[in-house]
Amino acid sequence: MTLHQLPAADRTATPWRNGGGITREVAAASDGSWRVSLAEVAADGPFSVFPGLDRILTVVEGAGLELTVGDAPPVTVRPLDPFAFPGELPTAGRLSDGPVTALNVMARGLALAVTVAHSPVELRPAPGTTVLAVALAGHDAVRLTHPDTARTRDAVVLTIGPALPAA
Repeated sequence: MTLHQLPAADRTATPWRNGGGITREVAAASDGSWRVSLAEVAADGPFSVFPGLDRILTVVEGAGLELTVGDAPPVTVRPLDPFAFPGELPTAGRLSDGPVTALNVMARGLALAVTVAHSPVELRPAPGTTVLAVALAGHDAVRLTHPDTARTRDAVVLTIGPALPAA
């Protein structure tokens, strides 16, 4: 069994790469292919650029924010509504109504899926995937790989992997 409990109390605050906020790592692959963190966004400003990484941001606390990714028009990211964007594009955030906490998943060359489970769901990772469930209240998490199973509700569920086919 490879089910791992990931208590929120065990996470250390780390400054963003660009100095604009702080993040707390929830889990990461030992090979650097993916990382999941909770970012505290307290002010408007630029996000760090991560060339070659796919990102999905989900606001888990606060009213939401507006993101401008590259030259695209601004997009309103509402709470519990996952938003995917490429990490290599310059991205700026503007808070809708005060600070937010955002669950941020970043991966290179892997399939990503993020859902919000309010009703009970059974988590069953397929071979080659990792599933994380991050509780909406308190942000404790659990990490599963095949053949683990678990039940969860009121959580953000992230599925990472397997590798995407070469383009």
